[in-house]
Amino acid sequence: MGSEEQKNPVVKRPHTLQMERNSRLCVGGVLGVKSYNDKEITLALSEYILVVSGENLNIDKLDIEAGNITADGVILSLKYVKTLEKGGFFKRLAK
Repeated sequence: MGSEEQKNPVVKRPHTLQMERNSRLCVGGVLGVKSYNDKEITLALSEYILVVSGENLNIDKLDIEAGNITADGVILSLKYVKTLEKGGFFKRLAK
């Protein structure tokens, strides 16, 4: 277990989205929550970052071990950001 890859293996988990109107979103395959407030939820997926934008957003259920999250509020947009390298999303934000 000397190599970095063995210590921190890359988790590949397919993701799913289910949205009810624009008021409830269920996402499967979530690796983690990067940030969260009432206007934006940023989720880490295997190869992407999913940015959920809206109003009065609230994380209703969160189970990171199973990779599931349910959020409600007024969902206005979903945006995927490709992560090509570790920290790539946040490096682009800093520019």
